[in-house]
Amino acid sequence: MQLINFSVDRIIIHQIFRNDDDGRKVAPTQSHEYTRFDGAAVAAFKGRVIDAIGVGSKAVEMEIVDLGSNGLPALIDKMADQNDDDFAPSSFDIAQKLNSAQHQRSIPGGIVVVFSGQYGASGKRYLGIIKADIHSAYEKKVDKRTNEISLKFVEEVLLTPSSRLYKTAVFLEKSDWHHLDTNLNNKWVVMVSDSQISQSDGKAAALYFYSSFLGCGYPQTSARTTKQFYDSTISFISDLDIPEAKKTDLLSALNTYLRVDASSTISADEFADRYFDLDTKDSFKSHLDDAGLPDTAFTKDIAHIESKLKIRRLNFSKNVKISAPSDVFKDSITFETIDGDLDATGAPAEWTKIIIKDRITHQE
Repeated sequence: MQLINFSVDRIIIHQIFRNDDDGRKVAPTQSHEYTRFDGAAVAAFKGRVIDAIGVGSKAVEMEIVDLGSNGLPALIDKMADQNDDDFAPSSFDIAQKLNSAQHQRSIPGGIVVVFSGQYGASGKRYLGIIKADIHSAYEKKVDKRTNEISLKFVEEVLLTPSSRLYKTAVFLEKSDWHHLDTNLNNKWVVMVSDSQISQSDGKAAALYFYSSFLGCGYPQTSARTTKQFYDSTISFISDLDIPEAKKTDLLSALNTYLRVDASSTISADEFADRYFDLDTKDSFKSHLDDAGLPDTAFTKDIAHIESKLKIRRLNFSKNVKISAPSDVFKDSITFETIDGDLDATGAPAEWTKIIIKDRITHQE
């Protein structure tokens, strides 16, 4: 997202806490005054936001799923038009929503920064939220005289370059929205990032933050649908009551279908027709349907699974592992299940006989 002419007009900061030892919610601490950073601190704050969601960041655009009147997106939309007197108490509603979304005690408390301003050549509005995780030193947070979070503590947590445990969401007003359009997705672009989660496998933020709190979800891109097909097919094959060698053949077929096949689309019917018998095919299609995958062909995009398709791996129960590039694995490694020594019940153990069509070149 290109954030030119990015200004910050209002910043107000509240505090939320980790659930107590019994899992009960701890009431957030409300700030009643806006935070007034000096010039250098404002510049540092703007830099932090731009680094989180601007060009070159790992932020992703999400779509608004919760379009109800009580959801966070509706609150954001209302706050965009509020004056300072109304904006401050509404910002605490944001902190309370985040506090409610943090169901697990393992999720730390922190400061919730709500800020607004303008961006772009035409001065469109935006509203942003940062949650900076706090793992210790709770006693440093509150000014004993005013019962407000101290500015010194905020600057330590939020503006120090080494402070990287934060989540950011910014609702950016679109330039072409129509005032009669009630679909918030047509009015706001939502950018979300989480410094603790990389974009590998298409992930960009903790589920509780982007879904339960923000009311947003990932757009259903071809890359995400392809990854869903890959993950769901692996889980289906893994649960089949067939020999492990046959499962490996099917997993190799999946790898080939996604990585080597020249087709630009993926079809569950096509894959099932090639590799499953009639009964298994029906079960496979039901499995994908339960996973929410389309029953028609869709565009193939392996961006989120490319690294997984390059290497095939076998893991054994005694920490023995075999890995190789997928094309080498397919052509140079064969194995079969054989009977091993008898166990305590007199039944043969299940062993695996592996043939690698190559010689050993190095040992450690």
